[in-house]
Amino acid sequence: MRNRVFWTILVAVGLIFVVVSRLTIANDYFYFAGYVVLQYIVLSTAWNILGGYTGYTNFGTGAFFAAGAYSSAVLQKLPALLLATLQWKIPPVPLPIMILAGGIVSGLIGLGTGYLTLRLRGVFFAIATLALSIVMQTLIVNWGFVGGSRGFYAIRPALAPLGGSYIQYLFTLMVLLAVIAVGVARSIERSRLGLGFHAIRDDEQAAEASGVPTLRLKLISTTISGGLMGMAGAPLPYYVTYLTPTSSFDLQYAVNSVAMPVIGGMTSWIGPVIGAILLGTIQQLATVMISSAANLLIVGLLLIAFVTLAPNGLIGLPRQSPFLFGFRGRVSRRQIWLSFLLPLIGITIAVNVAGLLVEMLQPQIPGVALAQLFSFATLWPQLAVGAKRCHDRGRSAWFLLIGLIPLAGPIWLFIELYCLPGDSGDNAYGPAPEATGTPLAQAA
Repeated sequence: MRNRVFWTILVAVGLIFVVVSRLTIANDYFYFAGYVVLQYIVLSTAWNILGGYTGYTNFGTGAFFAAGAYSSAVLQKLPALLLATLQWKIPPVPLPIMILAGGIVSGLIGLGTGYLTLRLRGVFFAIATLALSIVMQTLIVNWGFVGGSRGFYAIRPALAPLGGSYIQYLFTLMVLLAVIAVGVARSIERSRLGLGFHAIRDDEQAAEASGVPTLRLKLISTTISGGLMGMAGAPLPYYVTYLTPTSSFDLQYAVNSVAMPVIGGMTSWIGPVIGAILLGTIQQLATVMISSAANLLIVGLLLIAFVTLAPNGLIGLPRQSPFLFGFRGRVSRRQIWLSFLLPLIGITIAVNVAGLLVEMLQPQIPGVALAQLFSFATLWPQLAVGAKRCHDRGRSAWFLLIGLIPLAGPIWLFIELYCLPGDSGDNAYGPAPEATGTPLAQAA
C-alpha cells in the first residue's frame, strides 16, 4: 500500500473514531481512559523508531516526555512573564502550538543526547539514557519558574475549542498525535531511511563498512523519537491540571514504552500499536476493577510471558510457530479438544469458582467480574483453528485481526459499566461530582 493511500485511510479512521465516540459516549471517563491508551500508542511508536528500528534501547522516555510537558508549562506562564517584565501583552498560547513547541524542544534534546551518547552501544547506551532522565528530573525539581518540586497548576480554558468538555478536546488532539506517530513510523519503515535503520540494527559495523552513514541516521532516529515523545507529553499539564516532577517522570512511562513494542512486536509499525491497545486497555481495566498499583505487576508478568514464549511479539507468532501454530498439516477434532477446549474450559470453570469465593470472602473485590473477563478466553479455541488455517495460506495479517477479537468483550464490558451514560457515575476517580453535588475542583 502506498504511503498516500495509507495516510488517507489512517486519517479517515481517526476522524471516524472521534466522531463516533463523541456521538455515542457522553461519560467523560471514557475520554480520560482513551487519552491514556492513545498517549501510549504515541510513546510506544516513538520508542520503537529508536529501539525497534535502529536497535538502541532507550530508558530515557521520561526525560523527553517531561520536556514536552514542561515546555507547555513555560508557554502557559510566558504571557504573564512578558507582561510583568517588558509590558508586552500577548494572548494565551494555544495548546496545538504548545504541542509543536514540545516536540521541537524534545527533538533538540534527542539530537544533543544522540550526539553525545550514540557512540556507546548496548547496555552502555541504555544506562546513558537512564542517566539523562535523572539529570532532567533534577533540573526540573530545582527550577523555580515552573514550580520546582512543589509542582505547577495548569488552568484549563473555560471553553473547549471544538465544543464539548475539555477532556474531549484533549482526547481529539491525542487521536491526531497517534495518527501522526503511526503514519510517520510506517513511512519510515517503507523508505530508504528505514532500510538504513534496519541495517544498523542487524549489524552496525557491516552497515558502516558498506557506506551507510550510521551516525547521521542514528541522530535522525533519536531526533524523531524524542520529538514524538515530547509531543505526547505536551498536553499532560492540562490532563492532570497539577503537574509535578513525580507525575511527569513517572516510571510507568518508561516501562510501558518499552513493554508495549516488545509485546506487540518491534520489527513493524503495527507492533507498538497492538501492544499499546492491548496493554493500555488491560491497565485501565485493572485500574477500575482492582487497583492502579497492579499496573506494573501486569506489565511485568506480560513481559516475562512474551520474552519467554514469544520474543518477537504478537506479530512474530506466525513465523515462530509456537502454541497456536504447533500443529503440522490438518488440525483434527481430537487435537482441538485435547489441546484447546478441555484445558480452557476447565481453567474457566476453576477461575469462575475462585472469583465467586473471593467475592464472598472479600466483597470489595469484584471477583465475579474479573472471572467473567477471563471467560472471554474460551473464544480462543475456535479462533486458533481459524488462525492456523489463515497462517497455512500465508495470510498472517488475518491472524492479528482474529487474535484481537477476544479483546472486544472486555472493552465493551468496560465501556458499558463505566463510560455509557446512566447509573455508571462511579469510576476509578470516585463518585461523579454531578451525582454528589461536589464541585469538580474539590472532587479532584
